[in-house]
Amino acid sequence: MNATLLQQHLRSATFTTVSIQTVRNRLHGVGLYARRSMAYFHLEGPGSRNNPAFVHESVRFGGGVVLVYGGLSIDGRTDLYIIRDGPLTVRRYRDEILRPIVVPYAAAIGDDFILMDDNCRPHHINPIEHVWDALGRRVAGRQPPPQTLQELERALLEEWDRIPQLVINSLIDSMPQRCSTLLAVRGNHTPY
Repeated sequence: MNATLLQQHLRSATFTTVSIQTVRNRLHGVGLYARRSMAYFHLEGPGSRNNPAFVHESVRFGGGVVLVYGGLSIDGRTDLYIIRDGPLTVRRYRDEILRPIVVPYAAAIGDDFILMDDNCRPHHINPIEHVWDALGRRVAGRQPPPQTLQELERALLEEWDRIPQLVINSLIDSMPQRCSTLLAVRGNHTPY
């Protein structure tokens, strides 16, 4: 959703007209900026790998890490991309994610495509954050849980494809209401 659509939803919901720049400024004022649509999934250290409660979306320590990239939209999503072989540099992001994944996906969506990246704590309102959480819970609930990084990668790929598109669509459809609520409370706590 772009600032123009958000402005229109705000006008229809509250009968208040604000400029597009005001919408952008308010979103920026509460920390909503573009970030990369990636998540880290970790296996915890020794002794905890058998416990599915220890497969997390984001933990800064443990027995291994899998970095993934995924994109989503109404009625669609990209394949989940596993980022291997070292850190993700700007060049790798461009060559492995933007050019081969984002650009073709954007072309398929058309003029309404908006890239809204994540990977920042204030971005809990971004629908991909909720999808990462759902993916982490699905992987954590597997029996038996992943024991190795290869098993974790396989589980992430399988569970990504199993997340119902209806769930993703519902999250995206909820964004105008979530943003209106956020604006109404001037960036303070919301139930989302």
